[in-house]
Amino acid sequence: MKKVFLFLTGMFLLCNSLFSQQKVGLSASIQNSQFGIMVPLWLGEMFVLVPGVDLKYSDAVGTDLSLVLAPRFYIRKEALAPYYGARAGISLFMPKSDTGQLDLIGGLSFGLEYFLTDHLSFVVEAQGNLTKSAGDSFRFGNPGGINFNTGTMVGVTIYF
Repeated sequence: MKKVFLFLTGMFLLCNSLFSQQKVGLSASIQNSQFGIMVPLWLGEMFVLVPGVDLKYSDAVGTDLSLVLAPRFYIRKEALAPYYGARAGISLFMPKSDTGQLDLIGGLSFGLEYFLTDHLSFVVEAQGNLTKSAGDSFRFGNPGGINFNTGTMVGVTIYF
């Protein structure tokens, strides 16, 4: 739990120090059955750093927390802006009655962001991910193993 706290603190400090940059957004995303919050930080004309968090909680089961950091490199900046990127993160399941399970995620992505206005956009992203599961984790159906999976993410972003 101490490692998760330190990671969250580091992510907060990173976001806080970069918050004064050109443009910052708040995104809501849907990927499979998970809902997430992301904070796109424009650090240049064609580069965005996107920290994100997914959180699920159940009184009977426990807490499932995922943290991700995803840089995006835009190919061109127009109303329909294609990009490619990478992602790295952790998924931590903390059950009520057992020890936690930490899974690692890394991958590549390609997406399109449609800017309806300067302050509102929609995102569709295709992903290829490698995952390393904890020995007792059934999150990816291969406890202790390495998996390759694909995914899609859709989201909406409000920019400030």
